[in-house]
Amino acid sequence: MKFREATKHYLAVAALAFAIWQVTPRPVGSAFAQDKAKPSSEESAKVESVRPSNREASIRAIVAHLGLGKGSTICDIGAGRGRDSWVFAEIVGEAGAVIAEEIGGGDVKSLKEEAEKKGFSQVRSVLGRSEDPCLPPEAVDLAFMNHVYHHLAKPREMLRGIWRGLKPGGRLVVVDRRLGTLRDWVPRHVREEKHHWIAETTVVREAREEGFAFAECAEQCWHEKDHFVLVFQRPKKGKRPGRDPDLFAPVSVEKCSGLFLPVARSYRQPVFIALGGARKLMPPILNASSGKGLEVVLEEWATQKEERPPLAAGLSLPSVLTENGDANLGDEPIDVVFFLDSYHLLFHGKTLLAKIYEKLSPGGCVYVLDRRAEKPLSRREASHFRQIQPRTVRQEMAEAGFSLWSRARRPARDRFLLVFGKGRPGKVPPADNPFIGGPAISGSPGQWLKQNYWRLQGFETTDGSIVILKEPGRKGSVEKVPGASAGKQIWRIPKEKLELHFERKDGEYLLTDYRSSDQR
Repeated sequence: MKFREATKHYLAVAALAFAIWQVTPRPVGSAFAQDKAKPSSEESAKVESVRPSNREASIRAIVAHLGLGKGSTICDIGAGRGRDSWVFAEIVGEAGAVIAEEIGGGDVKSLKEEAEKKGFSQVRSVLGRSEDPCLPPEAVDLAFMNHVYHHLAKPREMLRGIWRGLKPGGRLVVVDRRLGTLRDWVPRHVREEKHHWIAETTVVREAREEGFAFAECAEQCWHEKDHFVLVFQRPKKGKRPGRDPDLFAPVSVEKCSGLFLPVARSYRQPVFIALGGARKLMPPILNASSGKGLEVVLEEWATQKEERPPLAAGLSLPSVLTENGDANLGDEPIDVVFFLDSYHLLFHGKTLLAKIYEKLSPGGCVYVLDRRAEKPLSRREASHFRQIQPRTVRQEMAEAGFSLWSRARRPARDRFLLVFGKGRPGKVPPADNPFIGGPAISGSPGQWLKQNYWRLQGFETTDGSIVILKEPGRKGSVEKVPGASAGKQIWRIPKEKLELHFERKDGEYLLTDYRSSDQR
């Protein structure tokens, strides 16, 4: 019995694919709508500047905005009674195709009968499943979901099914509520039968991780202001879903971990807000810490309250989920915070940064490692595209009361690294300053200086003398002075006109003296 049902199901899908193939135009050299279907520049400008007045106008605006029209193939997922499907049918015409998908047999039958009454031969009603729309492979130009996503109990499975049904380069549009981060924290299986609004951050994360590239926010095409309209694209290359097509470049732990390790003293209470491959930097930082640390999980990332990013093997760390930006950092002061490939996500950044500023010790600092955006992005776009401009970070941190202390050379080809403190570098007492290097250093003097010069603010010698750099946090070079005796090294910082004298004792180098290079 099950075999016969499965055979009938697949034959139906095959028949649908053949029907779509018959009515869909096949232009030479293109899998997309013909150029003549694209709106003129005047029409595009009108769509961008004036919101549609109703739902039908919104559907037409979205299709025009995407450059689709006569001859296109559109799937209305969760078509209901077909309200949007009939509009799509008018748009694509008899040369196109509309797939009206529903998961109830009665709904599918009603859609079929109504399409026949309206004379829409281009509309095909399809019985899907709650986890799969059951589309023919690579047949659809646009998959559309209007107030459907928040009902998905198995969104990732559904997204993979949509991905497979789209043509390479085809688009997925999700219209739903709410803007911003998740507020209805309910188990996914509960959503299928009840209304619990989803969040745009959840949709973007799940769609990206299942193989879609985020394309744009298109609320200007929708008549209701409290909705989000997200546009995704199946990449033109790639044979299977299940992987973000826009991954960050890898970060070498071996080459980059030294940029985050303490210069002078161990971290006492490090706080991590870390995602993706940058989480590999957490173990070496914790190894250089005297406290156990804390992980802050962003509500901008989590899709369930108990969800946590996986920790490295053998690593144990207490964690807390933000709530409207409040990380509940506790009563104890913290001395360092690491945003590792996570800052771009912030929707509640103002609150989170205020809480961090409040708990950060006078000499505490904040590291921000993130992917560089080459063009200005809105805060929403930065979150959804997973990249941000350094100037945006500097501006937001300054508004929260932080001062930029230093910036590193690119730790990876697509990254930037900035360090902020509560006060200006010259105003932090040397005893509280984490970037006063010496007297003991790790490794050789040359290696230590080249790795840390970008963030050093001064030096302390073995006799307790301290010299403060005139231009900390600026790019500069260091060079070895020849002629030092065995076990000793002298290094010069030309920009500061400063010479540093190191001596090897008991297997480590100590900074024993400093002098002005003008004295030589």
